[in-house]
Amino acid sequence: MLKLTLALLLLACPAGAQYYLEADAGAAWAGHNTAKVPLDGGTRFSLTDDLKSETAAFARFRLGRVSGRHDWSLLAAPLTLKSEGVLPKTVVFDGVTFPAGVRTEAVYKFNSYRVRYLYEFRREGALRLRAGGALKMRHAAVQLDNGTQSSEFKNTGFVPLAAFSADWGFRPGWALLFDFEGLAAPQGRAEDAALSVSRDLRPGLRARAGYRFLEGGSGAGEVYTFAWLNYFFAGLTWEF
Repeated sequence: MLKLTLALLLLACPAGAQYYLEADAGAAWAGHNTAKVPLDGGTRFSLTDDLKSETAAFARFRLGRVSGRHDWSLLAAPLTLKSEGVLPKTVVFDGVTFPAGVRTEAVYKFNSYRVRYLYEFRREGALRLRAGGALKMRHAAVQLDNGTQSSEFKNTGFVPLAAFSADWGFRPGWALLFDFEGLAAPQGRAEDAALSVSRDLRPGLRARAGYRFLEGGSGAGEVYTFAWLNYFFAGLTWEF
């Protein structure tokens, strides 16, 4: 899948297009993270309230190609967060019972891979607006382990998203950037939004720093999962 997507990305634009590579890194933590597996028979519990969630380092990478008003890109955004503590209540998770009063560890994984297309529909002075869509493949997993019992629930699926971005060069060499991908439906919702400031370091190389949040989940299928994830990040964009 990854090799096919990369090949399509490279062929999507004609010769003379501009490639770019974005790399971000920083700290991520969960504002809230709730799960119930399965929806019928499981116990709803919080990886942030019932357990103590840790802050973790993360990295994201985007490879893209721009030709005229068209921008195609491929994103890889893995994330792993850990929680630990004494469960205040008995939790039935994926058919396994974890008793209250026992120290329990949880591992939450949310790895996201996306193909995105943006079309620049407006450029006025230092303001540039683009809109399009993305196809997201997410691999999510929640694991509980108390030293005696362990259970892990995994889920992989594809989600279509609307996409929008804006950048405003508010002074020479500086820009304010906003990026959004998201969609809401009766089955669930997903939002990924970031606000950052960038600075030109030299031709073809920019640095930026900002805040990002991911929010969403689903409660209409066999399981219930909703999370709000926060990111502080710094990164570089290299055009070649």
